[in-house]
Amino acid sequence: MLNIRQSGEKIDIKGSKVYYVILLIFYVGGIAGMSWVLKEGLTFSSAFSLMWIAGGVILLPILIYLFIWFIPGLLPGKTIVSLVKGPNGYIKTKAGNVPFSAIKDAELRRNGFTLINVLVITTHDRKQYRNSTYNLIGDNDVSIMIDKYVYPYMTPESKAAWDTKVNLNHLFEIARYKRDDQSSRM
Repeated sequence: MLNIRQSGEKIDIKGSKVYYVILLIFYVGGIAGMSWVLKEGLTFSSAFSLMWIAGGVILLPILIYLFIWFIPGLLPGKTIVSLVKGPNGYIKTKAGNVPFSAIKDAELRRNGFTLINVLVITTHDRKQYRNSTYNLIGDNDVSIMIDKYVYPYMTPESKAAWDTKVNLNHLFEIARYKRDDQSSRM
């Protein structure tokens, strides 16, 4: 579920607390576990010591690398996505503000190098704006956010493209989200 902070027209979307806990347990637990496995393997007290050393040597650097990429998302109060709603609304990114009316497509992509999901916003003039989510916002949450706040102010062509992309029945089954009738008429 989206962790939303709203003040007036400004909406700040923060990471899900459940995702914070899951990812922190995965990374910290994985690093601690692989450190222990490596330490136990170096004692050569078991027939499996060589496998433990190999597993520790291979997986420990990978987990540390992924944890380093995840650290910026752990900052307390970190806003993942910030937007201003309304007809003149926009999504804030590091590269600048993207007006809702200029958005052609929005999707969540996984970076193959860092394994972190990135919200990619494509405009009508083919510019792409990226916003790291640090895996703290799920696919369904992004779909709900775009459908609820951005969709009413998109161009008709963008609305048609979004309608083919989003599965409203699935969003209703998973999150009980239903699109307002007003948003489809605007």
